[in-house]
Amino acid sequence: MLQVQEDRYNGLIIETETIQPTVSEFEQALTNLLQEAQKNQKNLIWLDLTTKRASHIAVATKLDFIFHNCEAHRITLVHRVKPDAYIPVPPTHTIGVGAVVINDNNELLMVRDRIHTSSSLYKLPGGMLEHADEFAQTVEREVYEETGIIATLDKAVGFLNSHPFMYNKSNIYAIFQLTAQTHEINVIDTYEIEKALWMNIDEFFAHPEMSEFQKRIVRFALENQGMQLIEFEQDLKRKGQKHIEFYA
Repeated sequence: MLQVQEDRYNGLIIETETIQPTVSEFEQALTNLLQEAQKNQKNLIWLDLTTKRASHIAVATKLDFIFHNCEAHRITLVHRVKPDAYIPVPPTHTIGVGAVVINDNNELLMVRDRIHTSSSLYKLPGGMLEHADEFAQTVEREVYEETGIIATLDKAVGFLNSHPFMYNKSNIYAIFQLTAQTHEINVIDTYEIEKALWMNIDEFFAHPEMSEFQKRIVRFALENQGMQLIEFEQDLKRKGQKHIEFYA
């Protein structure tokens, strides 16, 4: 028998560890659950299947479960019990960060990718958020991995939303200004980064091979106050939240 948890939206979440190992047993248990959910007027049923249970996917789709989202070793499917039940939108965005780091010598930290994907000679350090990453944690990590510079977050400069991006998803590019705590460059991630350097800020703005987009970002960082990271007290976090970032 499949065990379930009720969510706050009148839905059911199947407990993964109770999924039957054989396809035939699973099909019978899932059919029974669908009948019970219909009788109790539930909205949705959520099902997680790991790669170990990949053979069960065909059973679920035959019973009108649809794909919702996927990770490396898990796929989430959902079934509408009520025909008009609302299904939350699956993840729509990737999120990247860019870093504006200027030292005491009025120099801007720049990197050159080993595989060039744009016409710009150099670009701002940055990278992608990974699962459960924070903005501050990510941008400081990416600066260090790409340049060897230890830098601390100063302010959020702005956010760019673009579409389409990777895998036909949208992308949010979050730009931050950081304060360099060290000066000597030592590229850690030599697989991705060919070179890192400090470039005079005036030279950067005058250089014909620097993108106008990045020039605008840096100029905006220099001319505007930006947003500060505001610490939330524990009692302001929703139940189960481990961390929260708010910029204002």
